[in-house]
Amino acid sequence: MPDGTAAMLVCAAQLGALLTGWLAVQLGRTDEYGRPAYAPLGLLCVLVFGPPLLLVLGALHTFVMTTPVALAADAAARRGAGPLWLWQCVCVAASGALYAAAIAAAGAPYLSTWAWISASGALPLLGVAWFRRAQQRRGRPYSRGAVWFRVLSAGFLLTGTVVVACCVALATGLVGAYEAPRPAEGAMRGVWTSEDGRAEVRLRGGGGAEFSGVPYEGWDREGRCDGTGTWRYVPRDGAVRGTVDFDVAGEDCRLGAWTVGGTAERPELYALFGDPDAGDVRILVKQASP
Repeated sequence: MPDGTAAMLVCAAQLGALLTGWLAVQLGRTDEYGRPAYAPLGLLCVLVFGPPLLLVLGALHTFVMTTPVALAADAAARRGAGPLWLWQCVCVAASGALYAAAIAAAGAPYLSTWAWISASGALPLLGVAWFRRAQQRRGRPYSRGAVWFRVLSAGFLLTGTVVVACCVALATGLVGAYEAPRPAEGAMRGVWTSEDGRAEVRLRGGGGAEFSGVPYEGWDREGRCDGTGTWRYVPRDGAVRGTVDFDVAGEDCRLGAWTVGGTAERPELYALFGDPDAGDVRILVKQASP
């Protein structure tokens, strides 16, 4: 049984489990503007192209990580003291440090990159060691079909475990969902502008407001409101912590309610235009207090 086949399949299985866990988290929550954190077309591409890509990545990982580590550990164990598993740990950590240094040069954090790369080499080495011991016990090598069957079965079990763990983390709040700020009404007063500077709202004390180029969604097009009017802050409980209801005086444009978002340090007001699940978002950012 070629060790490379087992290493490639085990690596592909662990990457598949990680990818499935990531998808489970994305499917279970929305982004900070209330939209699903995934696109249906992107999900379809992952399902179609994911399996062959995982095999390619598994083969690449075996070539650049598992095989060099295994050869170096075998040579070190034959010439030096200590068990093979200890030399494998040393070699996989050293290889991870080298690859992490190259990636960190591009701007990635070194320690976390080193930890992820080193961890990615552990399971393939364990899989190869398991097949070696199993072959010694049975007295004959495994066929490629048997290797595929055993690794894929273990991969499905690992994937199921990861999905359950991610669902539990979502249900218990261990995987942090976005939580909008809940400012006091007085903190809403001030100037709110779009990032491109085309839209501006001035919220004054007593409920007065001034509008300049503020977008609104019409029946067949997107329009913009100018003039004066009123605003009313409505705090809420739950994922949406508050909204601001706008009313423009004497204008045929309905701004409606804009939702409070952003962070406590950078509060935003936003509105979704188009499809609620995948629409465009219009954002106003708090700039200054009156």
